[in-house]
Amino acid sequence: MKQYISDEDLGTVNFSVDEDLFGNINISNVLDFVREKKKQQILNVDIGGSVVSSPIFHKGLVYFGACDKNFYAVDAETGEEAWRFPTEGPICSSPTIHNDVIYFGSYDNSLYALTLEGRLLWKFETNGKIFSTPCVHNGVVCFGSEDGSIYAVSPEGRLLWKYKTSESLSSSAITKDNVFFIGSHDRNLYALSTEGKLLWKFATNGQIVSIPTINGNTVYFGSLDNNLYALSADDGKELWRFPTNGPIFGRATVKNNTIYFGSSDQNLYAITLRGREIWRFRTNEIISSTPIVHKDTVFFGSCDNNFYAVNAKTGRLVWRFRTNGIIISRALCMHNGVIYINSYDCHVYAVDTKGKLIWKFPTSLSFQSPVHVEGGAPIKPLELVWQPETEREEKRKEEEMDIADYGTFSGTYIDTSKTDYLGRKKKGYKDG
Repeated sequence: MKQYISDEDLGTVNFSVDEDLFGNINISNVLDFVREKKKQQILNVDIGGSVVSSPIFHKGLVYFGACDKNFYAVDAETGEEAWRFPTEGPICSSPTIHNDVIYFGSYDNSLYALTLEGRLLWKFETNGKIFSTPCVHNGVVCFGSEDGSIYAVSPEGRLLWKYKTSESLSSSAITKDNVFFIGSHDRNLYALSTEGKLLWKFATNGQIVSIPTINGNTVYFGSLDNNLYALSADDGKELWRFPTNGPIFGRATVKNNTIYFGSSDQNLYAITLRGREIWRFRTNEIISSTPIVHKDTVFFGSCDNNFYAVNAKTGRLVWRFRTNGIIISRALCMHNGVIYINSYDCHVYAVDTKGKLIWKFPTSLSFQSPVHVEGGAPIKPLELVWQPETEREEKRKEEEMDIADYGTFSGTYIDTSKTDYLGRKKKGYKDG
């Protein structure tokens, strides 16, 4: 998608995109444009109420953060709000609860610790946004920050140590035998002791935003180089890799000697513990959601707005539940046969194992967030093209009808079953 900008637009760029129409827009492209032109410009992006943070269940409540900057607690049975806690930035970090303390990160560069009643215990500030989910082990709270550091703090919020990598971190840490495993945008998977000592690191050919998974003595994780890797947890030696046709954003799930994971090639894969394919199930968009397995069914979300239930042995569709936004979930939540689903459409849904809606909870803002989420869907970049005014006028006349169809970037609704993402009628579609 191209946005043409003329000389008279140099002073200020006011930019807003309806996520429902245009997918994830890479805001960094706009910022690069600002830096290159060296002009004082303003980037005006609404936050929106989308939910990227994966819900967790604890003692009758469902906890999650949202892009409206609030952290929520919702009654698991009724879907009614129990309380909310405001931060200074969107919350894309999924929460962790340990010893009745809630830990989560925010775009305001802080890690928060709350009581189960929503009272602030402390917050720990870093020099970058926090996308990752905190991992708590033996009195150490470990998490990564966009500032490129892996942090370890005490349950009281005191810095124990930090380990500096060369790029930002959006992967979440996991632990086994007093070792933290965490991926970085510098393409390495790190294994650190609980004292912050590097034990080993493993290099891939792409950024690592997925959360590693431990099964026995093996670490499984995906990379943006299109591979799922299996490493020895002891020394980081590669055991095997499984190639797909797209980057892997989501976490793998191991159940009944089978590994389930999604890829940007739109497939959910089931493979053996030795890396041999059993089956694959294709959706209509990329899969960055982490699957969960319950009895004989695999549940997962997709960026085609659907939540799927697939037979775990055959890969055949059982049912699907449609939301109005893409589903990015680092860790799906299920309790007593109820699945709690976060969606980019500004809602959290409670659905039973048959696909029946029990309740849905709206966040404080009903419009979707034009915020690029690390570890989320692949980017549809906005290309900013400089163009002479005469050529721009000709282009405007040529596309006048299309512009009238989809209006401005402020958020006009378009029925995408009949039109493409620019509002033009799909080829072959007939009214009535």
